[in-house]
Amino acid sequence: MTKRKSRPNGESTPLTEHPDLEVLSRIRTEGLSRSQVMELAWVITDRFGPRFANSPSYDAAAAWARDKFEEFGLVNASLEAWGEFGYAWENRYMSAHMVAPRYQPLIAYAVPGTRGTEGAVRGTPVLVQVDKIMKKADLEFYRGQLAGRLVLTHAPRELEPNYQPQAVRLSNDELEEMARPDVGDSGARDDGVASSKPSADEPLAWNEIEGFFENEGVSAVLSPGMSNVGPMDKGLVTVTGKGPFPLGSSPLLPRFVVAAEHYNRIARLLKNGDKPELLVESRNYLLDDDPLDYNILAEIPGGHLSDEVVMIGAHLDAQPSGTGATDNAAGSAVVMEAMRLLKAVEVQPRRTIRAALWGAEESGHLGSLGYVAKHFGKGDVDEKRAERVGFYVYFNVDWYGRFRGIYLQGNDEARPIFEAAMAPLRDLGMEWIVPGNTGGTDHMSFLKSGLPAFQFIQDDLEFFNVAFHTNMDVFDRLVEEDLQQAAIVLASFAYHAATRDGPFPYSDGLNNGRRWHK
Repeated sequence: MTKRKSRPNGESTPLTEHPDLEVLSRIRTEGLSRSQVMELAWVITDRFGPRFANSPSYDAAAAWARDKFEEFGLVNASLEAWGEFGYAWENRYMSAHMVAPRYQPLIAYAVPGTRGTEGAVRGTPVLVQVDKIMKKADLEFYRGQLAGRLVLTHAPRELEPNYQPQAVRLSNDELEEMARPDVGDSGARDDGVASSKPSADEPLAWNEIEGFFENEGVSAVLSPGMSNVGPMDKGLVTVTGKGPFPLGSSPLLPRFVVAAEHYNRIARLLKNGDKPELLVESRNYLLDDDPLDYNILAEIPGGHLSDEVVMIGAHLDAQPSGTGATDNAAGSAVVMEAMRLLKAVEVQPRRTIRAALWGAEESGHLGSLGYVAKHFGKGDVDEKRAERVGFYVYFNVDWYGRFRGIYLQGNDEARPIFEAAMAPLRDLGMEWIVPGNTGGTDHMSFLKSGLPAFQFIQDDLEFFNVAFHTNMDVFDRLVEEDLQQAAIVLASFAYHAATRDGPFPYSDGLNNGRRWHK
């Protein structure tokens, strides 16, 4: 059974919601006729680039976002450190070619956290199939053979045709299936629980293999672009870096991810004795001038309930091979535009509305986790902390498709609130309430702390078969009408929450027996 947590004054959740239709109409008019969301997304992507956590490009984007919030008229715009990330990593030059037996430029990217090659490295690579290395003893075959060499880590990977549409929207049938009020875990879950121990059939851990390569004097490591969910090739390269990179730690061995089609050609030539020759170079920088990473915060102050806070947020950081457009310049631009809309129509919310752009989401939701720990604490231990008592609700945006509805996270008592908020937005496609859960992004940090937090249902578009952490996650993927719609919906939800009567209902957003969706 879903439990509700009442506010300290004992109020119960009102059954009747009264959205301010006049204000919501003004938000819609401003958002459709004078939108700035694409301009915001363009600056974040094309001007500032990939924004890997704590990198110079992230810091520049964060400072710009703070200043932009001030330009919109928000108050308390600031950069707030969530904690220490360590070294700031950034790639500033990348070159990869096959120069024999015939010339071919290679699509390749450096892996975050790795050091540069200290000049160009040329030579015929050697194959060390890391997925076949099951124990340390398996590495002994290569001892004394790898000094100064380029290492390929996998045999050619068979590529699959993609028989599905490139860009897709959620159909009514899919949404109806998602909205079924059944229970039971299915789909992906991300609740921070560690997975079970590796089985005996799994390869030796990469850090053990990399340590051997370091000791043997390997010059650089090349791996094929790996598929995510379904066919993700066609020149697409998935590059992920985690971090943090603690000060004083040794930078990792130079490593490149190569487009699978190009990698496979090299590996086939090598297998057949043709001795392909490669020429590669990367210039990676690990900077230690500021090991802290930052969230960006700004507010619209509330009225007589200003000590209660409605939050909206998205992560500003991204993986480094593209410019992080769909993941998550889009979400950041939507949050910024939602706050601009609210200021432009001169709303007067009862509660404070606070925007947050999170740092280091791609490294494990570190920015939002640090913020929640600092300001709200956790559960019964911090139940009477003033900021926790004043917290009302959080809405998160992560990726770029049109909003189609919202996940309840098992919070059935929130349904009438969302039904009322959605009613004026149905003609924009905001129609569905799914009783189950979704994870994988910053609302999880609030849920883990026992606070009500929600993520919207969004169309996939080209996210999972083109853009997700790839070199093609760029501004050109973004769909203007979708981002406009998302900003209007987010601003409307924030305003309704900031003006409605009574407390916001609470339920366990993680362990509620409901299905987990992607």
